[in-house]
This record gives sequence, structure tokens and C-alpha cells, in this order.
Amino acid sequence: MLDKLRQKTILFWSLELLVIALLLLVVSQLSFILEPIFKFIGAVFIPVLISGLLFYILNPIVNLIVKIKLSKSTYVPRWAASLLMVFILLVLVGASAAALLPKVVDQISNLIKMAPVFINEGKHWVEMSAKWHWIKTLGLSVNSNTIQEGIQKYGTHIINGMANGAGQIASSIIGYLVYALTVPVMTFYMLNDGHKLVPFIKKWFPSRQDDVGEVAERIHDTLSHYIMGQVFEMIYVGVATGIGYVMIGQKYALLLGVIAGIANIVPYLGPYIGIVPALFVALTMGGWQVLWTIIVVGIVHLIDGNIIYPRIIGGRLNIHPLTIIILLLAAGNVAGALGMILVIPAYAIVRTLVVYLWDFFYREREATAQNVSDN
Repeated sequence: MLDKLRQKTILFWSLELLVIALLLLVVSQLSFILEPIFKFIGAVFIPVLISGLLFYILNPIVNLIVKIKLSKSTYVPRWAASLLMVFILLVLVGASAAALLPKVVDQISNLIKMAPVFINEGKHWVEMSAKWHWIKTLGLSVNSNTIQEGIQKYGTHIINGMANGAGQIASSIIGYLVYALTVPVMTFYMLNDGHKLVPFIKKWFPSRQDDVGEVAERIHDTLSHYIMGQVFEMIYVGVATGIGYVMIGQKYALLLGVIAGIANIVPYLGPYIGIVPALFVALTMGGWQVLWTIIVVGIVHLIDGNIIYPRIIGGRLNIHPLTIIILLLAAGNVAGALGMILVIPAYAIVRTLVVYLWDFFYREREATAQNVSDN
């Protein structure tokens, strides 16, 4: 029993390392090719990615609606269910934008105006920390000039990024309007015709239809649980963090909650990305506010890491944290933020294929050996 368990463990980690090695090899050898490809994907296929995300969110509801009977022998048509869900989605997005967008834009504007104050407060905090008794007791050296330069550089980068982002949004309004028009249409067709994809693929592999169907089902199940889990996590982190910030009297609580939720799309690194702007704001309100901010974020992610993530995502993907960190570092270096967002589901798909092929060839070999022994 122990030998079998040990063999399964070795096999599992061998497959993990094999998939990682293959991905890293491809990335290292083809980075000059992948870079323009990722740029092309980022520019052209963002509507496809958004529509795919919405498909996985809305498709379970559509599948329930089409089971509703209109009469003894008539059910709700799939096109009607798909159209209804897209319409409801547009209403919800429009209502949410009308209610929240003005407040978020106003808080962004105020945050940009207050950015120099945040930077100066950070400098002051560094100067004060250099005089703390416990730092001197531990023999720690705080080079205030170096840290101040780092804060100045990082703060300026944030200001420029936010200003440039606002300018880009204003200058590319036509592009966003195109997204607003194409995404609902693409989402409708995905919801209406998505169930035809697997049968279509099966036709190309007549002798392996069962195998193709099983692989497609595994990939669909993996993507479905990952995307739904990520969406739920983002909503939870954003709402819980925003409420926590309101409770402690944090300025720009709504905006900082939205940032925390969006940043959480990057596994493991998201909490650290999301808390940075909140700490800059908290510094202007005093040391206790910094502590309360850290406590709020810590509680939110403690619940997320121990309850929500393991139940919704972790148990399904079964990817080791070290594997995720390595993938994020490699993807971030090659494709930036977009690569960090896409690398985990891409890895999950590749690993699903590798594991299935490994099992398939193992079964084929066992069957061949059995036939030989019988003869």
C-alpha cells in the first residue's frame, strides 16, 4: 500500500515538473514570437476573453432556463434563454455603472490630487521609523534617503500610471464602445451555440469520439470551476475589503475595495498589490490607520485563504502554491499582467491534457500487455 502511494506521489510530482518544464522551455525559446502574439491577443481577443468569462458565468443559468416547460411538449428555446440572460446582464451592468461609476471616478480624481500628500506622508513615516527605539535595539539600519527615493519613485509611478490611464480611457473611448457592442453579441452566440462545440470537434476524430468528449468535459469542468471561483473570490474580496475600510473610516473606501477585488485576480500576489494604495492613503491618517488597514486585509484574506479558496478553487485545480508562483513569475516576465491572469487556467488545461494522455497510454499499454499474456 505504501509503495503504491509513494509511486502515485512520485508520478504526480513528475507530471507537475514535466508540464512546468515544457511551458518554461517554450517560453524561453519562443519569447520573441510570443511577445507580439500576446500583444495581438491583448488588443484583439479581449472581447473574446470577456465573452468567454460571461459564458461560464451565465451558461449554468441558461441550462436551467431551457428546462422550463411552456407546455406539455414545449420548452423555453435556448436562443430565448440566452437573449434573456444577456438582456439582464446589460441591465445589471448599466444600473451598477450608473450608481457606482460617478463615485469611483470622483474618488479617483481626488486620489490623484492627493497623491503628493501621500508621498510626503510616506517620507515622514520613513524619517520617524528611523528613530524608533526597537529598530535601533535590533541593530537595523534604515537608510532614509534611499527609502525616500524609492517612495518618491514609486509614488510618481503610481501618479503617472493613474493619469496616463485616465488619458488613455478618454482617448480610446471608441474602442470601449466597440467592446460594449461586440461583447453582448459574442456572449449571446456563445450561450446559444456553445453546446455544439464538442460534437463538432468529435466529428474530426470519429475513432476517438469518447476520448475527445471526456477530455473536453474535463477541460470544461476545470475552466468552469476556476472562472466561477475567481469571480466569486473577486466579488467577496472587493465587497468585504470595502466594508472593512468603511468600518475603520478609511478614505476612498469604495475605490480601494474595487482595486482590492480586481487585484485578487492574480493568485497569491493579488493581496499585496491591492493593499499598496490603501497603505499610502492610511499613512495620511496616522499610524493606527495603517495598522487597522493591515488587520482588515489580513482578516479578509484569512477567510479567503482558509475557507473560500480551498472549497471553490483549490480542491478542483489541485495546483501546488509553489507551482503557481513559478508560473506567475514566468508569465509576468513574458506577457505582463495579461499573462499572469491567463497562465493559471492555461496551465490547468495543459496539465489536464497531459494527465489524460498519460492515463490513456498507460491503459493502452496495460491492455496490450493483458492481451499478450492471455494469448
